[in-house]
Amino acid sequence: MRFAKHLTDIGDDFRRGFLNSDDKRDKTEVTEDWRDMRRDPGSATGGPYIAVHLRRQDYARGGRKDVPTLQAAAEHVEGLLKKLKLKIVFLATDAPKREIDEFKKYLSNFKVVNYVPPKVVLEKYMDGGVAIIDQWICAHARYFIGTGVSTFTFRINEERQILGFDPKMTYNRFCGHAEEPDCEQPSAWKIVY
Repeated sequence: MRFAKHLTDIGDDFRRGFLNSDDKRDKTEVTEDWRDMRRDPGSATGGPYIAVHLRRQDYARGGRKDVPTLQAAAEHVEGLLKKLKLKIVFLATDAPKREIDEFKKYLSNFKVVNYVPPKVVLEKYMDGGVAIIDQWICAHARYFIGTGVSTFTFRINEERQILGFDPKMTYNRFCGHAEEPDCEQPSAWKIVY
């Protein structure tokens, strides 16, 4: 399966313009024919940023125990940035602007960016197309951390596995406010060719 090229092109433009990321440097080039795509785990390095999928809206409002507070999520990301010696975060979220601003405030010593589609892109491709652009950008990060029990996060995990990322840099999720700090992480799956 491949994402639509017109959507990945938008994501690639954003990566080049805001994240200093491209397929050649990141070792994430794809073959023309998906059936020829064979990557060893760890062969991709990814762009010099951490990608975060932080599901909010219904997850946060529903009082789910596996949803972190914004502050806890930001503190976790800050620790990862320091550990990996990175300075940029790409945030994919359905949070309202005030929560995005709050998250950015907690990480004020770092660059935090999110894709805000121009009106023409939103009208043409709607929310579903914008979600694919976000997923594509997340899939190319050096490190990815997502939201537990989320199809959006799962699809990013899959794409990263296909691109050849190390599972340790891919299958990560935030622990919720009512979970232990060492909560169970997603299971990694291996591609069988």
